[in-house]
Amino acid sequence: MSKYIILLASIFLFLSCKQKENLTRINYEEMTDLVMANDFIMPDAVQYYDLQGNLLSKEEKEALSNDLPYANWFINDQNVLIKVEFQDPEIARLALAKEPVFKDINKVDCNNLNRILERIYARDQDNRGNNLMDEELDLSNLASVEQIVEKCGMPSRAAAGEKGMSAIWLVIQHASAEKRSQYFPQLLEASKKGDLERQDIALMQDRMLMDAGNPQLYGSQIMMNEDGSYDLYELKDTATVDARRAVMGMGPLSEYVSYWDLTFDVVQEK
Repeated sequence: MSKYIILLASIFLFLSCKQKENLTRINYEEMTDLVMANDFIMPDAVQYYDLQGNLLSKEEKEALSNDLPYANWFINDQNVLIKVEFQDPEIARLALAKEPVFKDINKVDCNNLNRILERIYARDQDNRGNNLMDEELDLSNLASVEQIVEKCGMPSRAAAGEKGMSAIWLVIQHASAEKRSQYFPQLLEASKKGDLERQDIALMQDRMLMDAGNPQLYGSQIMMNEDGSYDLYELKDTATVDARRAVMGMGPLSEYVSYWDLTFDVVQEK
């Protein structure tokens, strides 16, 4: 009899461990992706836990509903939600920002990149919305973009959307000089096809010229001095800059530099 009880206990322990091992943690964005793909099951028996690991009642869970986007969601192999663990919203928000926007590039649909790239766009811009930019986040965004380009090639606007194409450009623009040089030909080709704005190409070309210590062509690069004032980076052929800017869909340089309280009064050749 005792051997039978021990055997049952061993089987129960094995099954419990197996279930635990098979659970996969996903974030709120990954959960919504599964929902949109109609590949997510949320049974009534889902268990919710607070920050201390205490099982929550229905009322306690509903009181924390605003924090669900920052929770950890655990699913089994059939994408059935098993449990949800609430996290500290501020800590979770910072951690979520550094997580890859996808875990498996093989599951990325090259013809439907909008949601992934819109997240990258938001991450890039949020990172520039504070005074202490996180280099690790920029590198994470770059790694995601490089995986997409490696698998899918440079996306089209139809596959990525306007904001998605901007995300690719922004991430590469904010990367190293080497990365800008590496991907510029593909971005230029995308621009020629109408998938990327010409002014984006102008800004990157100016940035690359500045990287090399050469004068810029379109006047897009503004330098900040130690005292907090600004100067226009060295410009080539100043009398014809507005004509070059017009070709790239950009307005007069005098209007552009006014945002930095600068003036540009070089008479333009016609």
